[in-house]
Amino acid sequence: MKKVETLFNQYAINYSVGLLGGSFNPPHNGHVHISKLALRQFGLSKIFWIYTKRNPLKINKPESIENRVRKSMNLTTDPKIKFSDIEMNNNFNFSVEMLRYLKRKNSRTNFIWIMGEDNLLSFHLWKNWQWIANNFKIGVLSRHSSRGAVNSSVFASKFRHFRIKSSNAIALKSAKAPAWCLVNSKKWKLSSTDLRSDAQNQ
Repeated sequence: MKKVETLFNQYAINYSVGLLGGSFNPPHNGHVHISKLALRQFGLSKIFWIYTKRNPLKINKPESIENRVRKSMNLTTDPKIKFSDIEMNNNFNFSVEMLRYLKRKNSRTNFIWIMGEDNLLSFHLWKNWQWIANNFKIGVLSRHSSRGAVNSSVFASKFRHFRIKSSNAIALKSAKAPAWCLVNSKKWKLSSTDLRSDAQNQ
């Protein structure tokens, strides 16, 4: 794979790039679904799946990066969904290390960090999470209709004044950080954990 930063450097400031981090262990149609939703709702030009060595908040060790990328490429051929092993190539252990690197190397690129609602609820446990929120716009995809857990989360409470209404999600790409927006996705119950459990039980 090409290193993601060499791709980003060629883009102008109005080129909006989504970053969806995760272990993708394994990748599944839910990842494709939220990627396409993010592309549409936030007006992204492309979205990159950023493969982590492992999630510090999870116990299971993921498959090799080669296997995860191969499965991803078999899963979707959408030209707007790209794959990057930048965290692996640079030996980053935390998302903030990768994001600091991208911000330094790609100052012209309009980045939006994409995450699921479940990650938002534990976002305050991430290393230097407030730096991420203050330097990267955040697009959140919800799998549930209830807003209670999100609205009472540490992140939402602290950054409540920087929230963009879901009805105006497209405004996120032209906003300046800190800014975030949560949009509804259809309920998608499938997760990588479910897939691993099914595989083990077969």
